[in-house]
Amino acid sequence: MIENNENEEAEKDVRLLKEMGYTQELYRGFSPFMSFTFCFTAVNILTSISLGFHYTLNTGGSSVAIWSWIIGSVFTVLVGCSLAEICSVYPSAGSVYHWAGQLVPARNAPLASFICGWFNFIGNSAGDVVFSSGFASIINAIIVLNGKPPLSTPVQVIISIGIVFTWCIINALRIDQQGWLTTLATFFQIFGILIIVSVLFIAIPQHATVHDVFFSTYNSTGFPFIYVCCISILSTLFSFSGYEAGAHLAEETKSADRTVPRAIIITCIGSSIVGFIYLFALLFAIPNVEKFLKDNNKNDASINLIIATYERAIPYREATALTIILVCNIYFAGISSVTSTSRIFFSMARDGAFPFSHYLRWIYQGTKIPMGAIIFICGFDSILLSFQLISATAFTAFLAIATFSIQVSYLIPILFRCTISRKIFPLGEYNFGRFGVPIATISSIWLTITSFFMILPNQYPITLDNMNYSIVVISIVLSIAGIYWFVSARHWFIGPKRTDLDTIPLLPGHVTNESIPSDKNKSTSYE
Repeated sequence: MIENNENEEAEKDVRLLKEMGYTQELYRGFSPFMSFTFCFTAVNILTSISLGFHYTLNTGGSSVAIWSWIIGSVFTVLVGCSLAEICSVYPSAGSVYHWAGQLVPARNAPLASFICGWFNFIGNSAGDVVFSSGFASIINAIIVLNGKPPLSTPVQVIISIGIVFTWCIINALRIDQQGWLTTLATFFQIFGILIIVSVLFIAIPQHATVHDVFFSTYNSTGFPFIYVCCISILSTLFSFSGYEAGAHLAEETKSADRTVPRAIIITCIGSSIVGFIYLFALLFAIPNVEKFLKDNNKNDASINLIIATYERAIPYREATALTIILVCNIYFAGISSVTSTSRIFFSMARDGAFPFSHYLRWIYQGTKIPMGAIIFICGFDSILLSFQLISATAFTAFLAIATFSIQVSYLIPILFRCTISRKIFPLGEYNFGRFGVPIATISSIWLTITSFFMILPNQYPITLDNMNYSIVVISIVLSIAGIYWFVSARHWFIGPKRTDLDTIPLLPGHVTNESIPSDKNKSTSYE
């Protein structure tokens, strides 16, 4: 009986993918639980909060950080609900890129998907860079912690590139083998947070008061406080970036139309709770943010403030143990980040979005992994990492690039869902019924406003040294993509295959908004 059910589910997955116009090329080996652990590892709250902690403390202090987290968590869950609802209908490796091409009229699909895909690809690539740079930074911090001289910037860049290379090698494994690794990473992350939080609460001799955590502020930016409250959301939103990662593996996940949406929402809720506990513990361990920053101003790398916080609890050599936990989590997060980046790139290459797409979409049949995409990303990430040799603020810039680009890529399909496709959107098995459009509308407004904050300067007066170069890098990459579009791609690129051009009927359980019964006898599923 169980085997028959599994066969039926497998046939359904293949049929749904065929309905979207594609064949099953990748290995479908992710279980429902692996889908969740992959999303949770891609977000990796322990890593993302730690990497953005320097920015967090300098841009508003404790109260702005904690309230930004609370507010950001609420809206992130709403955005996650909107993405999950769309994913239930279109469980494709292209994720937001594919969705953008489905939710607009056919004549607009090529441009809509092209723009959305490029934003998501840029955001995920920048995320790879942040994780690999963070890994090198914390290795440097461990060396300093043990009384050795710090590593030079070129050496840290070389370490970062080497780490990306190892991540790409691991991504060559079959997807179910990666799934076991992300499952291990999830348990290790939860275990690590429990250890660190316990140490911070128990071992530190002097804590901040609850009032300090929720109401004390610190502003080193030079901008007015209301402006700081706006730009401070960057670290919170970066911490959540990647919760749709499971959607990129939809073609490799069993029962993806139900499994992946659940994984997205559970990840958003779980990360909100776990992140609040970890962030509160960090802020609770710092009685006076201003004094803490002045005492550690010689260590201007973001990761050093995390280690300085750990050192408040235990002697510096023992703090190395907590730091190693962080190093391992950064490594696991980077593996998942490269996986997501490779899948969005593969999906676009499969539809011919890049020059030489035939080669870039190459799938190694031994493991059914998009090897062409992984090889390209290894080189592309290495080029991005080299920018750190030019600017000392490159890390913060890539933090903003990752957050801004991913936010915009989320916004595009959600905005189409609540406007152009509002009345014709086919609800999947995982849907929110009549609440779907209001949730999408609120999500669109939130994403629009906060995306603008990502590219604003964060230091005044603005100089060449402290300028937020994220808008410059984004403009350069998008200009290249734009030139490629107008010169070549617009003449032949048709975007992802359209379901409305397919004669295969929708699967049972898929309905349109117009099929929802009236409020009196309505029984919409909220699975």
